[in-house]
Amino acid sequence: MNKFLITLATLVAFALSGVAHADAKVSGFLHQIVGAGDDVDGGITYKFNRFAFGADTTLDNGWTAGGSFAIEVGNLAAGNLSGYLPTSNSMYVAMDAMTVTIGAAADAVTSAVPRIGNMVPGGGHDAGYQFLFDAGLLGSNGVSFAEAYYAMANNRIDVDFASVNGFSVGVTYTPAMEFNAGSGIARAQTDSTNSHGETVHVAVSYSGEMDGMSYTVGVGAINGNSQSRHQNLTVEGDHQNNDLAAFAGAIKVTMGNLAMGAHVYDNGDSFGSSADAVKAKDSGYTVSATYTMGNITLGAGYAHQELVRGTRAQAIATTLTAADAGNVREDSVTMVGIGYNMGGGVNTYIQLSSNDHSDGDHATNEVDPQVLFAGISLGF
Repeated sequence: MNKFLITLATLVAFALSGVAHADAKVSGFLHQIVGAGDDVDGGITYKFNRFAFGADTTLDNGWTAGGSFAIEVGNLAAGNLSGYLPTSNSMYVAMDAMTVTIGAAADAVTSAVPRIGNMVPGGGHDAGYQFLFDAGLLGSNGVSFAEAYYAMANNRIDVDFASVNGFSVGVTYTPAMEFNAGSGIARAQTDSTNSHGETVHVAVSYSGEMDGMSYTVGVGAINGNSQSRHQNLTVEGDHQNNDLAAFAGAIKVTMGNLAMGAHVYDNGDSFGSSADAVKAKDSGYTVSATYTMGNITLGAGYAHQELVRGTRAQAIATTLTAADAGNVREDSVTMVGIGYNMGGGVNTYIQLSSNDHSDGDHATNEVDPQVLFAGISLGF
């Protein structure tokens, strides 16, 4: 046994001797949330507990090459881990003119368009922390209050050009949207998926200052192939899905201690069929404002999203199938929050969210909960 261990150690050392090593960086984030409210099940939960490491080095020609890997705690009971953006198992090469990233990374629209939903303390990812307790969303198409496939860690190539006079431009090519950070390693082929196929993201942002205020404006477009043949339908060519065509835009303005922002998106009929008698729709907006006084931040915001299932989508839906295809499903949330930076990487907050849901059928009574939740996080 001792001879075997010595031999194994020698082989490993020999194999690693030919590998170049760069300085590594380790970071992480711990987060616990306590929630309660009207018409919700409260308790203690977590979100975005993650661990990440990365490394970079300087090449002989002066370029910088690096990479990063991050994992997020998923369902602990099932032992699951999930990828976390914007650094989720990718590598990049940075040169004077551009930075090229390959792997499971953020797309150009996600990076360039300012995110407004997380401005209010406790808002978190797209103002989504309250929905850890309120599961009543009716107007989402996979992503809440955002453009199609926002912040999904698909396997892609992303090119971000160097900023010129405040302008930044990015382009992302994704060969297949169905292969995300979790499923992409196997590349198992299928002709039946709910995701769109080949996709291109194009985005531009501008950051500047004027009369004592700073601002960032970003717009982006997502275009690509249609969804492949739907899993619920078995006959090839029995319908034609619409191509992916989505738009997102936002502006964030900061004047001293005051910050304000607005975000809009429109996925159009990307999740419908060209044969639909009733066309699919999906759009929404978010507005927020915060005021910072030392370590304390006060914030308020409002978000709204609408979804119309097309004829085909309603026919194969597994929920709310009794409703008409043209019903406008809506979700609205009003947020008021206060945050306190305790220093040392520790932040706390408390937020009250009032939610309103509708499936567009006046004969249905939806649950519209109010959620009060507080959290503490530690970044390192």
